[in-house]
Amino acid sequence: MAPTERYLRLTALAQRAFSRGRLERSLRLFEAAEAEARRGGDRELVDRAFCNRCVVLAELDRLDSVSVELKHILMRSRDPFTAWMAAYYTSQAYEAEGVLSRALAYARRASELAEICGQPRSLAASGNQQGVLALKESKFAEAAQCFEMVLRLEAEHSEDVIGSAITRDNLGYCLMCTGRVSEGMALCCEAAAAIESVGARQYLPEIYQDICYGALQLQRYAEGRMWGEKALALAREYNHQGVERNTLMLLADAAMDEGDEEAGEKYLDLLASHYPDLKGMKSFFAAFNVREVINLKA
Repeated sequence: MAPTERYLRLTALAQRAFSRGRLERSLRLFEAAEAEARRGGDRELVDRAFCNRCVVLAELDRLDSVSVELKHILMRSRDPFTAWMAAYYTSQAYEAEGVLSRALAYARRASELAEICGQPRSLAASGNQQGVLALKESKFAEAAQCFEMVLRLEAEHSEDVIGSAITRDNLGYCLMCTGRVSEGMALCCEAAAAIESVGARQYLPEIYQDICYGALQLQRYAEGRMWGEKALALAREYNHQGVERNTLMLLADAAMDEGDEEAGEKYLDLLASHYPDLKGMKSFFAAFNVREVINLKA
């Protein structure tokens, strides 16, 4: 059954509101479009309308209330794009809940469905989602493959400088974690230059952290500490506590590797302040070279 004129008009208005950042209005319009689809009795159209609504719910961090229905849609839908949307947003719902193994499983399914759909934006979105989750799960080879595919698609179909730079940084970190340190560090430096060129400083702390890691892996300690100090300053400016903690670990490692005990003690004291309830944390970090065991993206 073809969608009604009212359904198409409501959907178009909802998409326009979403593109303008009017999320609550967009949500109401998508809900009205879904109700119109239900009146027409077209199950596939109802499922598509429901998935359209999830686009807005994802932006509003409200996917937890719809994950069960999304899984039902994924099982029954005969339309590859609707099924892709269901798998993709189910992955995001599990990620928000912190259940990364399930989130990754649904991201992989979304990538498979995106291949069937053949739409570059779907391929890039699900590829990036799968890559980020695989990276968090320390599956570096899988993540790298996803990010390489996303970068190829973005080179052909996207002008998103910031998104491409973040993907490049993620790929660079994956390569560094699989022994290709110089190659990975070069990608992270390219990402930093791209972000700096558009003035989006809020994205730089994590990239500078990754460059610091790469320099230390190459035993270029002075350079690593320089990048680490830059990452630390920006992490504090933008309240990126995860990057601040990671960078303090890296800086403490670098200082100790260089035999700079005074600086090492300073960084360890600052790091211990992030763990006030854990006794002996300073001694723990002093005893181990944490960059050999920590995943900065986890």
